[in-house]
Amino acid sequence: MVVRVDSREKRNKNEVLDGGRRRAGEVLDSGRRRAAVLVEVLESRYANLLSGRETIAAKVSHGVEFLSGFLADIEATIDDAVTREIDSAKRGLEHIVDAKDHLAESIEGAIKAARERRLITYEELPFPWRVNPYIFSGYRFTETYADCVRLAFALSNETTNIWSHALGFVIILSIAFYFYPASEMFSNHSTVDKLINGLFFLAAAKCMVCSTIWHTFSSISHQHIMERFACVDYSGISLLIAASIITTEYTAFYVDPVSRWIYISITFILGIAGMILPWKPTFNRADMRVWRVAFYVGLGATGFILMFQLTYIRGGEWTMSFYGPVMKLILVYLCGACVYAAQVPEKYFPGCFDWIGGSHNIWHACVLGGILFHWHAMNDLFHVAFKMATA
Repeated sequence: MVVRVDSREKRNKNEVLDGGRRRAGEVLDSGRRRAAVLVEVLESRYANLLSGRETIAAKVSHGVEFLSGFLADIEATIDDAVTREIDSAKRGLEHIVDAKDHLAESIEGAIKAARERRLITYEELPFPWRVNPYIFSGYRFTETYADCVRLAFALSNETTNIWSHALGFVIILSIAFYFYPASEMFSNHSTVDKLINGLFFLAAAKCMVCSTIWHTFSSISHQHIMERFACVDYSGISLLIAASIITTEYTAFYVDPVSRWIYISITFILGIAGMILPWKPTFNRADMRVWRVAFYVGLGATGFILMFQLTYIRGGEWTMSFYGPVMKLILVYLCGACVYAAQVPEKYFPGCFDWIGGSHNIWHACVLGGILFHWHAMNDLFHVAFKMATA
């Protein structure tokens, strides 16, 4: 057993030595080949550099010296570039720190001014709170939630925005719980019909509440909290758009359940996404603006995609007649959106519409008007749906 172990160890030792010699030879051969390639490259590109050198060793030695100097120059260039980038990054960080310090100072200044006078001017607002440069005065700037609620009952440039949709909430509740149940339409509706109407009333009421909450707390002096309340407003708008489209899809395909629930499912999913996405920081980044616009355009477009199928099935005249009542509310929404985006009339009369009559007030009136128009349009849409069901 000892002899067998010794012979095995000797054999393993010899194998290791042989393997080492082979690898050493391979390394030397590889080194020679690389040296020859180095000389060949240098001779082909820098012939004058190696002239007068006879042996490979001399040529390699001189080539290495040349490359060492060449690499040193590259390192120096890289060091300079890195230094410049570091300096640029430092300046960028300093700029961020300065901007943050300036924002903190402007917030403190606005809080102090609001304590003294209750309402401040546009120029006294910190930059993240500046929305409309044509509204000069009447701004609240509060430190606590309680102050936001308390000042909602005092006169400011947000008073009309707050109470227009608070009143709208009451109007929608009165329709949902009094006028609709007392109507002839209610008695003719099935359980699912009533649920679809209920979804619209819920979305409309939620939109009014979310808008009221946003305008009540938009003056909070904490930027992160202020931006979260803005997301509350976005989510309410998304649900209202989706619910309005769903009522149209439901009645358009009243006798075609497959198409009806396919369209409704797509719109419902997009509506839920529209309620969630605004809360994601990525969705609100500046470079995501195109995708945000594309999403909301896509959400709104789902209400018109079914027009192609309706035109194919029932003809263009029937489709235009069906969409007639809906066009009124769409026109109201579009007019309000255009006024809001253009910031008129205050753009042409700065400071004259600080308290009432500004573009945002008009937009609020159009949203509430659009909801009421939709409620009346739903009567016509269900009338058409019932005719299809009994045909």
